[in-house]
Formats: sequence, structure tokens, C-alpha cells
Amino acid sequence: MKSAATDSLSSRYERAFSVSPPRVACQSWAATDRGYWLDCEHYCLLPDPRHSECDQDLRLPRIIDCESGSMTPAVAPEQLANLLQSELRRCGLERASTRAELSMPDRHSLAVVVSTRTFVIDVQRVELLRSGQIPVAPASYSPDGRWAYFCKDSDLWRFECATGEAAPLTLDGQPHCCYAQQSETALAAVSYRRHPQPVGIWSPDSRWFFTHLIDERDLPEMPLVQHVPPGGARPQLHTYKYSMPGDPLPLARFVAIETATGRVVRVRDADMLVGAFSPITLRRAWFSGEGHAWLVRLDRHSRSAELLKVDLSSGTSRVVLTETTGQGYIDLHPSIAGTPNVRTLSHSDEVIWYSQRDGWGHLYLHDARSGVLKNQITKGDWLVRDLVHVDEASRRVIFLAGGLDGKVDSARRCLCRVNFDGSGLEVLLKHDGDIWVAPTEPAGQEQDRPFRPPHAPSGVSSDGRHAFVHFGSASRGNRTEVVDLEGRGTRIVVSSVQPGPEEVAPLHFSALAADQQTHLSGTLFFPRDFDERRAYPLVDYIYPGPQIAHQPQSWGSLNAAPARALAELGCIVMMLDTRGLPIGSRQFHHVGYPHLLEPQISDHAAVIRHLVSRHGFIDPQHIGVIGHSGGGAAAVRVMCAYPELFTVGIAVCGNHYPDLYTSAWSDKYRGEQAGAATGADSSGPAVDRLSGKLLLVSGDMDENVHVSQTFRLAHQLVRANRDFDLLIVPNEGHLLMMTSAYAQRRIWDYLVRHLLEREPPAQFEMSFAPEELAKIGAVLWQELRQ
Repeated sequence: MKSAATDSLSSRYERAFSVSPPRVACQSWAATDRGYWLDCEHYCLLPDPRHSECDQDLRLPRIIDCESGSMTPAVAPEQLANLLQSELRRCGLERASTRAELSMPDRHSLAVVVSTRTFVIDVQRVELLRSGQIPVAPASYSPDGRWAYFCKDSDLWRFECATGEAAPLTLDGQPHCCYAQQSETALAAVSYRRHPQPVGIWSPDSRWFFTHLIDERDLPEMPLVQHVPPGGARPQLHTYKYSMPGDPLPLARFVAIETATGRVVRVRDADMLVGAFSPITLRRAWFSGEGHAWLVRLDRHSRSAELLKVDLSSGTSRVVLTETTGQGYIDLHPSIAGTPNVRTLSHSDEVIWYSQRDGWGHLYLHDARSGVLKNQITKGDWLVRDLVHVDEASRRVIFLAGGLDGKVDSARRCLCRVNFDGSGLEVLLKHDGDIWVAPTEPAGQEQDRPFRPPHAPSGVSSDGRHAFVHFGSASRGNRTEVVDLEGRGTRIVVSSVQPGPEEVAPLHFSALAADQQTHLSGTLFFPRDFDERRAYPLVDYIYPGPQIAHQPQSWGSLNAAPARALAELGCIVMMLDTRGLPIGSRQFHHVGYPHLLEPQISDHAAVIRHLVSRHGFIDPQHIGVIGHSGGGAAAVRVMCAYPELFTVGIAVCGNHYPDLYTSAWSDKYRGEQAGAATGADSSGPAVDRLSGKLLLVSGDMDENVHVSQTFRLAHQLVRANRDFDLLIVPNEGHLLMMTSAYAQRRIWDYLVRHLLEREPPAQFEMSFAPEELAKIGAVLWQELRQ
């Protein structure tokens, strides 16, 4: 028989498994049903296509009517099912197991995609309006529904949806010089090659497709060995282009393709260096006005930002506006993945530009012909987080602000409105947690599915009156509402989720940084059987930024899922926003520049000491740390810098040597010193001070932080004669701390054995379904953008 202690730990593992990342991915805002405004009064709420099987009951789009406050299916379910069954039978797809994707091109029609067939249905009469085809390959679909562009080898092809005919649009693509594809420096090259999603944007009238040719032939190659390929074959060598500091960078040359003729217009004087992701993926390209596109171009170290206007017919371009900085770097959005807070106004020939020139992130109005500054729109000791909506007619902007109330965690946002001239600032919505409203994207919605209206807003309605709003709190739960911003209508609650009655709500706290002046905010997670009369080990779930905030601002955040799981094992887990993260002034954000780990590490140590002195339920003799990627590097460094404080550490896929990490990261956040091999941000020189228990974890197929980073650190630990443990998981990539059940179990075992000082249950069994794992990457990317 198992002992009572073992039984208790088995129960804890079951609870940890129930809140592990794949199990909670659907709770994140980023995984909730998504939609857009069909008109100013009706919002279409779309289901996640991964939940809709064509041979099962379809989860239908719902229409939210702001006038009546109702939320109803877009079409009668039984009638739709009968119609689809008939059409699928006619096409020979009645037994198809592929998922159905649904969109609403407009208020009166529903589009259903099953396998490679499309059906557009009149929602009132529930009759088939038309059917068509789409290519097997991932594609980008024209707004008018006629065309699908897809990648084949190194070129771009066109598929006519009515006839199914395909033909090449370009003929001169070459290996590592491809049209409409991501650079291989985008940290997922081997995975992307299997199903390349075209990169480009469509003009609203479907006349133009704007994309690029990325030349990376001169870049060094990175080897990646798949030690255990499928089928038991010998190890397989993959190579991909990977630029480190000091190496050449990919070069993007932009092209515009005229849909009617297939003419390829090559844009002159607009070439730009690519750090990692395509500038189109990063929303730095969009259409505005007839026949024109706009580009934002940054230099290698993000010291200079330019706004370019492109004439599509002639291929000419000109620089409209330039901003440079002599120190640090330029951000056009506080978060690395956020849509740039830049908008071009076609009616008034003006530009709204985001800048930190006065020490805070604010909006400025410029003349779009000359680039001359007209006036500052927002100002004060707070920052604009997201430019949500621009109303040219009333000359007002709606935006999310952080730090407007100095007494509130600056990572929390409120929704505001202000006139173009800076007058009339008002707070429209505030909350005792965080607020998120999706920006109206200047580039439009992603066109990775047919019939999606490309420029339908998903946050604020086009007239600026209604908003689809997420209210989040890590301790109290989340709710989503449709809100009348003029205060004349009733709020419509779309969804709501709270911690269960058996769970102990996370605790939001504040503490002083290592400078004993700056107020920081964090979150503590507790086990379900938490008893404040007992003392618990503390685990610091660390991430140093500097490109994103870390602590959760909503319940069910995927980024916080590992913390929830570790807490269920019997620990208290901390997530902390330190100095150096993009939630305050420019000085707050750049305080450690050009270094990556300080003052973040010293802030973590200072806050933990403060928590130990404040709370008797924290055991000061049992402090652990775990981190992933940049957090993995931080976990090792904090173990070495504060050996008297941290006794157990786990570093997962750590980029321990920034000089050997992707140039896109180091060039911006370390500046010109990147590649100088200074060692100031490397973990290796510090390992002599290691005294606690350390586990290094990596996947052998990590395309982001190469497994050699972990091996190099292991090499230096061996040379320093330091004890450590090493786990390499075959066929796992950069997200293995969330995707690998085995890695998660081994991490839990390590903390239980060395921090809780108990013997974990032997070989605890757990596994995740493919549909659970399929969510992880997309949800994390959306959380980065929010």
C-alpha cells in the first residue's frame, strides 16, 4: 500500500495536472471566441474553428444586437445542419473528419469551409448562395473571395476559387530568397517549412497584394539535429538561417502585386533589415488611401524609426517622418508584439505617431506631407499602452492607458478618449483589474481564412460608440461585455469566468524594488489547501523581460499556468513585474540598458526578502526559482548571485549566452555592445558561485534557443566542478515546459524532492490531447499582443 504522504502527493499531482498549461489554455482571453463588428449595432462572435467538427454539431457564430441586448445564433442550427449535410454529400465529403471554419462576410450571409470546399449561405432563408474551392496549402484570401495566394517552393502562386485553377505569380524566387514567406530567423524555421503561411496584406478593394522578397542567402546556417526522427531512422540534420549579433541580417524587398493583371511592382528605396519576424507579421505595413501603402522601418538597433509612404502603381517610396534616439532604443508599442501605435489619416493627410520623446509613451499628431509635428495629443506621467480607435470625423482617439492613477499597478489599463488637439481627456472605463479592447488594426484582420471581412473592427465599432471589452483580474476572474461608451445603452455580458470555490484566489501585492524607492507589483499563487498558519516553500517563477510584462492581469492566463500548477504541489509561487519591463516611463523601462538581467535579478531578491519578512507562511529556508527562455537564464544567474537565498533552481531552454542568441533580441536590447563577447549577460562566468540544486532542461529541436546554449552552460558547470542535473527531451521545441507532459512531470518531481523535501509519486502518468497542445503557440502569441 502507498503511504498517506504518497497518496497526498498523488492528489496534488492530479490537481496540478488539471491546471497545467494545455488544460487551461482555453481560459485565456486569447483563446476565447473571437469576432468583429458587422455594423455599428451588431457584433459577430465567432467560434474557435478547432472546436467545430463538420460531422458533429457546429458551434455557430452568435450575433450580439446592441439595440435589443440579445445574443442569438446567426442561423437556425437544424436548418443549417440539414443544408450542409446535403451539400457535403453532393461533394463526397459526408464522412469527412476535417474541421469546419465559419465566418460572416456580412450581416446576411454565413460562410462555411469544410476541407477544400466553401459554402456561402443566406442566413435568413438558409439557402446556398454559392460554393467554391480553396487550395490545400495555407493561403491568404482576397477580401472579395475570388483569390487565394499560397506559397510553393520559393514563389507565390494564385488560386482562383471559382475554377480551382492555380498559376504562379512569381518565377524568380530562390532558396533563402523567397516571396511572401517568413525569414528563417523567425525562430520556427523547421516547423514553418512544413506548412508556410503566406505573409502579405490585401488592399480593401482586393486590387493589390503587398508582400516582400526576403533575401537571407548570406546568413550563417544553424544546425539542428533531430536525434530521434519518426520511424526510427538515423538522426536527421536540419539547417536553417540564424543570425547572431554581428552577423548579416535578412533583407526584405517589398513588392506589390496587381490582382487583375498579375503585374509585380518592385518598391524602390524601401528595403529594410529583418530582425526575426516579417515586418508585415509585426503589423508594420498597411494600406491607407487609394493606391498607397505605408511602412514602418527600424534600423538594426532600433535607434531610428521611419514612416514610409509607397505608391503602388509606380513603386516609388518616400520617407515621411523620422525619429532617432542617441541612447537606448525606440518602441512604437510598449510590448514587442503589439500593433504599432501609429495611424495614417487619409482624409486629413495626418499621422498619429507614438513616441517616448518626453520620457513617457504618448501620441503625437504630424502632418503627413511634411512630417512636421502639429501638436502632442496625450501627455503626463503615464503611458499610452494601445491605440484602439481613431475617429477622423470627430477628431478623437480612444486608447488604453497605463499608470494614469499613480496608486494603481501601472500594468493595469483603463480605456480613455481624447481629442486630436489634446483637449477633452476623459476616462471611459476603469476597473479594479485590467481592461483590454482590441485595436482597430490598420492592416485589417488576418486573411488566413476565406470570407472574413478584412477591415471589420474587433474592438470598438466604426462609429466609436460601442466596444467589445474584456475586464480581467487574476484573483476575481474575467468577464467580457459589450459596452455603450456613450452610457446610453445596457451593458451586454458575453461571458464570465471566476476561480472555483475550491481554489484560493491569487494575491496581488506591492513591494519596493532593490533601490528601496520604486514600487513594484506582483502576484502570489497558493495551493488549494493553503493554511496561513503553516510555512510553505516559495518558488519564484521569473522572467526578466524587457519586452513584455510578466505577472498575469487576468484569470486563466496561459503564461501563468505553470505557476498555478506548481502552487498545487504545495508551494507558494511568485510572479513579479520588476524595473526594466515596459509598463512605466522610458527611464523605468531602460534602467538596465544595455544589460538584460539587472536590475531585474536584484529586484527579485529584494522583493522575496520583503515577502519573507511580511508573511509568516513563507519558509525562508526553502526558496526556489524556475524560468523559461530569458527566465531560464535569469534563474541560473539569480541562483549564482544569491546562493544564500535560493536553494533550488530550474532553467528551461535558457538563453544563457546572449552573444550566441538571435541578433533580433540582442541588437535591440543590448545595442552596439551585442556581439562584443563581453560576457556581462552570460551565465557561464557566474557558475563558480553555484551552491544549490540546479536542473537544466531543453528540447533537442528548439529552433529559438538552440540546445547548444544549455550544453555550453553544462560544459562550464563541469569545468567549475559544480553538481547539476540535465534533462534533454527528444523532439521537443522551445515551448516544452508547456507542451511536454514528461518535462512538466520531471520539473514537478525535482521541486518536490529538493524543495518540499518529499519523495514524489513514482512515474506519475499524464498526457495531453493533440487539440489541447494545438492551442499553446497561438494563445501565447495572442497574449503577447495583448
